[in-house]
Amino acid sequence: MRFFLPVVFLLIFLPNTVLAVDLNQINQKNCDRFEENVLRMAAIMEEVRSRKGITETRVAFGGSDTPIKSADYYVNFAAEAIAFQRVQSFDSLRLEKSTGLFSLRTSLETLKGKIVNAKNAVGKALNE
Repeated sequence: MRFFLPVVFLLIFLPNTVLAVDLNQINQKNCDRFEENVLRMAAIMEEVRSRKGITETRVAFGGSDTPIKSADYYVNFAAEAIAFQRVQSFDSLRLEKSTGLFSLRTSLETLKGKIVNAKNAVGKALNE
C-alpha cells in the first residue's frame, strides 16, 4: 500500500506538470533540421550549375523544361515552405489535448513531403 500512494500521486500530477510541451519549440527544431537539408540541396544544385556552366538565376515558378531548372524550382519551393512553417504559431498544449499536436504533425508532414519532392528532383538533376 505504501508503494501504491506515490504511484497514484505521480499519475495524477505528473501529466499536468512534466508532460506540458511547447509546440512552437518543436516546430522550430524541425524547421531547423529541414532547413539544413534544403541548404545542402541548394549547395548541390549550385555545384551542378557551376560544373555545367549554367549562370542563370534559380527558377521561381513552375513549368521548368530541364531537370536542373525543375530541381532549382523544388528547392526554392521547399525553402519557402520552411519559411512559412517557421512563422506558424502553435499554442502550448498539454499532450492530452491532441488538437494542437495533430495540427503541428500535419503541417510538418506536409512540409516533409515538399522536401522529399525537392530531393527527388535534385536526384534527377544529378542523373542528367
